[in-house]
Order: sequence, then C-alpha cells, then structure tokens
Amino acid sequence: MTLFERTRIGTMEVKNRVAMAPMGTAGLADSDLGYSRRLIEFYAARAQGATGMIITGAAIANTRLEGGLAHFLPRLDSPKYVSRLSELCDAVHHYDAKLVLQLSAGFGRVNYLLGNTILPPISASEVPCFHDPSVTTRALTVEEIGELMMSFAMAAAMAKMAGVDAIEIQGYGGYLIDQFQSALWNRRTDHYGGDLDGRLRFSLELIGATRSLVGPDFPIIYKFTPDHYIPGGRQLDEGLEIARRLERAGVDALHVDGGCYEVWHRVIPSMYEAQACQIPLAQAVKQVVKLPVIAHGKLGNPAVAKQVIEDGQADFVALGRPLLADPAWAKKVKQGRIGDIRPCIACNETCLGKKFYVSCTVNPQTGMERDYALVPVGRKRKVLVIGGGPGGLEAARAAAARGCEVTLWEQTARLGGKMHVAAVPEFKRDIRPLIRFLSTEVEKAGVKVELQKAATPTLVQQHRPDVVIVATGSQFKLPAVPGVESRHVLNTVELYQRPESLGERVLVVGGGLCGCEAAVYLAQQGRRVTIVEMMPEMVPQGSKTINTILAIKALLAQAQVTVMTSTKLVEITPRGAMVERNGGREELAADSVVIATGFTPDLTLRDALEQLGTEAVAVGDCNRPRTIQEAIWEGYHAARVIS
Repeated sequence: MTLFERTRIGTMEVKNRVAMAPMGTAGLADSDLGYSRRLIEFYAARAQGATGMIITGAAIANTRLEGGLAHFLPRLDSPKYVSRLSELCDAVHHYDAKLVLQLSAGFGRVNYLLGNTILPPISASEVPCFHDPSVTTRALTVEEIGELMMSFAMAAAMAKMAGVDAIEIQGYGGYLIDQFQSALWNRRTDHYGGDLDGRLRFSLELIGATRSLVGPDFPIIYKFTPDHYIPGGRQLDEGLEIARRLERAGVDALHVDGGCYEVWHRVIPSMYEAQACQIPLAQAVKQVVKLPVIAHGKLGNPAVAKQVIEDGQADFVALGRPLLADPAWAKKVKQGRIGDIRPCIACNETCLGKKFYVSCTVNPQTGMERDYALVPVGRKRKVLVIGGGPGGLEAARAAAARGCEVTLWEQTARLGGKMHVAAVPEFKRDIRPLIRFLSTEVEKAGVKVELQKAATPTLVQQHRPDVVIVATGSQFKLPAVPGVESRHVLNTVELYQRPESLGERVLVVGGGLCGCEAAVYLAQQGRRVTIVEMMPEMVPQGSKTINTILAIKALLAQAQVTVMTSTKLVEITPRGAMVERNGGREELAADSVVIATGFTPDLTLRDALEQLGTEAVAVGDCNRPRTIQEAIWEGYHAARVIS
C-alpha cells in the first residue's frame, strides 16, 4: 500500500489514504448552528489541499435531551439544515475529495454544563460529571434511548440526502455512546447494561437503525476506543472484541482512537508524546478485522505517515492538527515539497481553547480562510522588521507575500529567537521544525535578512522605512529577594545554555509551564529537582488548556520532581534558598537555583521611534510576554493590515 493511491471504504472510492480527522468546530457555524459559509470554506481549503477524505467535527443529532455543548456545535436534527450541508458537500466534491459527516448521539458525563439547570446532564447511568464531579448525570430511560436512535438514524438519512459520502459514528473517547459501552460508566441493570452484550446493545441497535434508513450501500464508519488508558476503563482485550462485533454488525470501516477525557493529553497527544503514539492500537485492531482501519495520533511527519501505510499498520492516516497548520499538507507531500509544510507543534493551546472557533498557533488563517487572507498591497511599502523570533519572522514573511519590500534585522547570529531555547528539551522537539520553516520561508519570500544587526533609532531613520514592525522580545524578570544575583542562580534561558553548571540538586522557583518544563528537563538528566510555587497549584486552571495541564503533570510525576505549592521564595542562600510555607520558614538545600518567574515586556525601541515620528507597531513578547501563538498571530496581522 502507498499513501497516494485510490482505495475504498465500502462503496466509497477515495483518491488517497489521507483523511482529515474530526475536530470540534464550535464558533464556526451559523447562529442557528447550520453549516456556515466560514465552515464550508474551512473544510474546502483542506479538500483543495488534496486531502482525500474530509471527516467533519461532530454534528448533533438530538438537541432535545441534552444541553451544554450540544447547543454550540453544528447540528442535523431538522431538514432546515440539509441545504447548507449540501453546499458543504459540493465544496468538498469540487476537489475530488469525499465528505464524511461525524454524527454524535451526545456528550453525557463529559458535557460542559455551562450553568445549565433546565436540561440536567444525561448518561447511561447516574455517574459523576467529568468537568464537575459534584454534579451527577441522569440515566436515560429506555424510551429516550429509542428516541436517540431514531434521531441519529434520521440525521444519517438527511446527510445522505444532502450528498454526504459516508457517516462516522462518534462511539469513542468517553462520549455518550462510549459511556454505554464501558463498565466504568454503564451501571444499568436492564438489557442496556451488565455484560458486554448489554453494554453494546445501544451501539449495535443504533447501527441497525441507521442502516435501515440509509440502505445497504451507504458507508458507515465507526470511531471507537479499544483502550481508555485509565484504571477501570476499557482495556485492549475487550476493545478488540468490540472491534470484531462492530465488523459483524456491518460497519464499513473502523476509526481507532485511544484514551478518554481523564487522559485527554493522550487522546489529543501533546508535544510531549512521541510521533505515531496511537499506532499500536490501530495495528492491533487491524490484526483482528478485515475492515479498513483509520489511524491517527501525531502522524504529521510525512515520513511517519508513509511508513504507517506502507507497513500495513493502518489503511488511512487521519490528520487533525497538521491540517489546521497546513491545509495543503497532502498536496505538498505528493509533490515532494516536504520543506514547504508549515509544521504543527502539537501545543494544543490554540486549537483546543485559545479562541471560540477552531484556529491554530502557527496558522492565523485557520478558521478565517477568506477574512484573513493575504492580499497584495495597493502600493509598494518599505517594511523594516526588527527581531528574528517567531513574531518577526511571520511578520516579514507575510509582508513580503503581500508584495512589500522587507528587511529583517536580528541582533544575534541566527534566526528563531527564544524558540531555540524552548526546543532544547527532547520532549519539545516539535518546535524545531517550526524554526526551520519560518527561517526558510523568509528567505524564499525575498526578505533581506541582516544578522548581528542591532537596531537603534538613528539606524532605523537612516533606513527610511514606511513601516517598522518591532519584535524585539522581552527581558528576564528576577524576583526582588536577597541573594538573587548570586553566581549559582540562573534564569530559564541560561539553564538551557549551560546545564552542566547546575550541580546535582536544583531548586526551580516558579510553577508555571516554563518552570515545570525546566524541572522535567533537569530531572531527566538525573538531577534531584524541586519546584516551589507560591500559588496553591502548579500551572493553575485557566492558564493553559486542560490538555497541557494534564500532560505536564504526567511528565512531572514520571520524572519524580518534588513539587511544593503554597511556598514562597524569601531569600537565596549560599546553600540553596529560604522559603516560607505553612506559616514558617525553612531552608531548601540546592546546588543551583533556577528562576522561572517570567519575563517583562520591553517597548523602549517602539516608543523611541514613535517620538521621532516613525510608524511603528510592536508584536510578540515586547508587548507582553506570552506564547509562540501570540507572537505569530500579531506578526501576521501587523503585516496583513499594512495599507
């Protein structure tokens, strides 16, 4: 098998083995939750990029029984949505791609409650809700189960009427259908619970009801989870038996997933996870069924994706985040333009929660394909970009793409800024391709790059630019405590530049993501590491997505880092540091102290230029220290709005 060959799922012929994985699209639908023009353009862009099969994010089949998130996602519970779905089908078909509509029976215990009291959460049984365990779900009645089946089957029939090529059943990851399938969440005593026969009854009857309305030749794909990766959840042996029974039930393909909400960082793997991390599950399923198997899980590296297919580990590779980063992934791979692919860094921040619409850290145009497009400037503008980090590189690339004459000054000897430091730990290797991509793109765009060029107001005036984009970054911020200037104190930039100087015992001050990653990096080198954080928790809720929080906490535990919360640094001593906790003071022994308390913005150059009457805009950390996403987005939009 090869990646770019025609193949089939049931009666559906697909032009290659590349699929777009289903991803949530809250915020992109019309106000009545129909398929909007923005959502159609979003999927069409991936079809235009030569993806063979587009699997949509979940569409809701029944909104009467469930509130919360079910009222924010696209829906197909009424004929009024069919015409817009038909427009989506046409848009995808224009590029010889197939459209697969994922249908959801509901979210159950993993629904976002959103303060809803009119429609209490539902599930197979009375179990605690994931997002708020103090709330218990209501068990669906047998009559309601029948209603869900009929709603689902009717939605599938309407999808077929609209021109959809296949449907995918959302039977995975701890969503409502999977809650019926699992003994962990299904505690029913009627014929929809008990042994595996009872727990699968809802799924199999739903397949049967759907088949009765769509006919024998319409492809039905079933996405399921062979292993939940948690104690008490499904394990692989039972998962493989479910795969066999689904095949006997008449589905046309299996889409294999791993994990559940309790380990969401493994369902949607973080940058800390290895490439192809879910392939062993797909391979195990493929060995027990004859159906086509769709696999996913960090397959954005073209060499890895090709190997999965050529080795017969799966029949399709499904890409989610890589197609957010670069809609033309498949086209570029087929053409051999691997270096032109904008790489996903698996940060899971922007795609999973930064905006209330699907978006991407490295691709600001995702979800805004038309509105955020780069258009040629009306008159040629001379643009000077100061700073070669992610914000400056993206600004320079985008401005050059619009036809501006662009020069970039970088005061160091290489492009990339703090990304070089961020990418030092092996568990953050996913950032390295982004450095190469952005650095190469500015050269291909015709940007004049001058390294080891420090900008001053005088030099800028001599250059005579029409627009200056300042991307000079931030400065390290030291806490105001005695001893902070001691020789055995390092910041998180110095740490990665000379880790050999740290000694065996290291104290990391600051329990945000930066400090946690530094602690793991040092512990993986065999050092004894302690983190102190003055707040009650590490990486507090709301500062990062739940995916990132779960992932870094798993790494901390695996690396055996000692964590001390509600602990305040009061002094650096020759032997370590004095801290305050539980109302008293104690000295923590350490050979080195790493300060990870953040950075401070630096707008000195921008302010000086403005005083001289030069048009200047600041992007990235010089505005406020944040993440790669803000830097890239601000750089992109600063260039996009130049007039």
